[in-house]
Amino acid sequence: MTEAVASGSERMEFEIRGGLWEGIHAVIFYAAVTFAVLATLGVMRVALGIGCIVCLFFSMFAIFSSPTYVIVDPVARGLTVERYHYFIPSRRRLGREDLEGLEVIESPRVPTTEGEQGSKRDLSYYVRVYLKRKEGHPLKLFRSGMTGAPSDNRNKAFLIVQGLAGALDIPVFYTRRGLEDKHAQEQQGV
Repeated sequence: MTEAVASGSERMEFEIRGGLWEGIHAVIFYAAVTFAVLATLGVMRVALGIGCIVCLFFSMFAIFSSPTYVIVDPVARGLTVERYHYFIPSRRRLGREDLEGLEVIESPRVPTTEGEQGSKRDLSYYVRVYLKRKEGHPLKLFRSGMTGAPSDNRNKAFLIVQGLAGALDIPVFYTRRGLEDKHAQEQQGV
């Protein structure tokens, strides 16, 4: 995800990656890799070789040509969701009245600070930011990746939430996954 942090009345834009569309094409990409391995082992060389090339280029083109952007306009108190599928755009405008708030979901264990004790590759930590709408499914704005340091992912999520909450004047709901399960078990006496 790429974000541009806005201050005051400036426009803010986020590029959202992931989701069902990219997940399907990532599976097609890995199928192409499997076809390549099987073709080098001598299993149906011609058919799998051609299938590998077709699937590889199709999946790369589909992922490259299909980003999703969220453009926040603080002056109009709304945002535009702009999706591209094969370079063909579709836009949907959401006003402040269509939004309930931002939901931040974080793992139960927060990352330690950077330095000697901080981990740059802690895969157990995650943070997700969703835009809750009054009607429809929540829109995923941020998901921590496996390549970034946990503290960097947390800082990015904070900047996104701070910018959106300020620009759209919407409430923020914060949840830690795993903690509500512990509290529920303690209340039930388990």
